Amino acid sequence: MCRFCISGRRNFIGMAAGLTAAMAAPRHARAGSLPTIMLDPGHGGHDPGASAPDGVEEKHITLACGLTLRKALAATGRYNVQMTRSRDVFVTLEDRVSMAVAAGADLFLAMHCDHLPEPDMRGASVFTLSNQASDGLAAGLAQSENSADGTGAGIPAGLSPQVAGILASLETRATRIGSATLAQDIEASFSGVIPLLPDPHRSANFAVLRDPSTPSTLLEMGCLTNPLDEKMLRSAKHRALMAARLVAAIDVYFADYAGNQGLG
Repeated sequence: MCRFCISGRRNFIGMAAGLTAAMAAPRHARAGSLPTIMLDPGHGGHDPGASAPDGVEEKHITLACGLTLRKALAATGRYNVQMTRSRDVFVTLEDRVSMAVAAGADLFLAMHCDHLPEPDMRGASVFTLSNQASDGLAAGLAQSENSADGTGAGIPAGLSPQVAGILASLETRATRIGSATLAQDIEASFSGVIPLLPDPHRSANFAVLRDPSTPSTLLEMGCLTNPLDEKMLRSAKHRALMAARLVAAIDVYFADYAGNQGLG
């Protein structure tokens, strides 16, 4: 994390199409289409994100991990995979959310690296959206991340804050269940294979997770302030292993949860 830094909800989005063309039905809800997954490598361009003691920048780690995961997901032939950025460019929080909405994404995965005050702390963690943070650390991280681009809005383009609030209030429950399920699937898939922080599933009001129509999680892949985590995150072999575990978690999500909700 930068130190600066089912069916019912889809039906409602369809009814709200007059408000914005971006709030469209998910692609894979149409006959023959695949679930759309939006990968969101954090930071980029003039926003480096967190930095390791040796100067390694978060934006490069998140992009490398995102590209590895895109390749692994695409290789299954089961998903339509898109990214908010595939090179070193800056993308606002609002644009990241808007891309997911415009794509009719079925899952949104933000990818980040932690920067914690204690260098001995290491491991991945998964965040979901909540108006009230699960703990003080999560609250501080969300506040820092939401101000990274000077906006913190996270509202899809074309929607007023009032309309976005109405959509969120009507759809949040179903979306949050999906988000929590995905977070649990990631935690279970990582367990015993990828190091995890204690109590790895946390929540806070992250702007990038606020699209009310898309189950969304923010993955902290490890701590750049920890030498062991940094070494692993810089390793192509570890990134491939992490991507494989994420593919397994996403497979479980669509097989066991989204499919039962009419989404898979």
